[in-house]
Amino acid sequence: MRYISFLAIVLFLFACQNKELAPDTTTNEPSFSIQSAENPELNYEHLQLYPINASSPFIEQQSKLSNWKSLDEAIENKRFRITEKKPFGRFNDNGAVNQLTIQNKSDETIFIMSGDVMQGGKQDRMIAQDLIVPPNTIMDVPVFCVEKGRWTPEMDENNKEIFAFKGYYNVASNDLRRTMKNTNNQEAVWKKVGEITSAQNANTSTGTYTGLEGADDFTHSREQYLRFFEDKFERTENVVGIVAVSGGKVLGVDIFGHPNLFKSKYESLLHSYITEAITNGNEVRTSSERLEKLQTKIANVDKLTDKKAVFKHKKQLVHFADL
Repeated sequence: MRYISFLAIVLFLFACQNKELAPDTTTNEPSFSIQSAENPELNYEHLQLYPINASSPFIEQQSKLSNWKSLDEAIENKRFRITEKKPFGRFNDNGAVNQLTIQNKSDETIFIMSGDVMQGGKQDRMIAQDLIVPPNTIMDVPVFCVEKGRWTPEMDENNKEIFAFKGYYNVASNDLRRTMKNTNNQEAVWKKVGEITSAQNANTSTGTYTGLEGADDFTHSREQYLRFFEDKFERTENVVGIVAVSGGKVLGVDIFGHPNLFKSKYESLLHSYITEAITNGNEVRTSSERLEKLQTKIANVDKLTDKKAVFKHKKQLVHFADL
């Protein structure tokens, strides 16, 4: 009996030693890779898109993000609301310009993206930073005004003021997102809104960014871009982001934490890159060297800690934006 016990111990120690000496079979496979070959199906007029794939291990690790809702989806739910932040005597009303209040009474987790534009309230606003809104949560969100000449709410059929935001517009033009990120300044945001709307003959009495909807030439061009690009990734399983190129310039990179999250934001994100391509773009001239450098930069984005570019929730990558 003692012999058997002694033999078991020896075998156990031998197995442990072998385990320690066993070769490491893990790989240094990058989490993300750019499909850098030019694809005519992803090139229209002044815009070329390059898909970004995520590795299977990364997607598996990120499975909790697969059912999250985006703002444009959530705003259709009656149990989700974004309203003006009411002072209740706590501060001057003007102090509420750059903050709104979110009420998520649903059982859904909502991803709100920096650059999301909403219509309504006392003036149209643009979300200032990425954030997650858990179920059954009330929280404030930082914003920038994109409608300089209005500070009055709309009225309902009973002549009551409407403080809620009822309309989701889309993701703001990439150069407007870039301005907000680089300056964090309301005056700079208003100036950029004016430049974009003036370039498209979309000036309005209130100077709103959403005045672009009244510019016939712009909306006609935009719809052609949208029709070309809108269904390109419906059947993909591992695409989590895009590189957008116009002229010889990379307009930006957006990567999301799961293919489903990318798909939920794709259409509204297209507006961002299409608007800049129409406003400032040129015939695409892509540098393979530039894409190679970009590949090196994004290969392991999920391991970066730069809070200006990377947004994480509970240590999981949710969104990366290089503008």
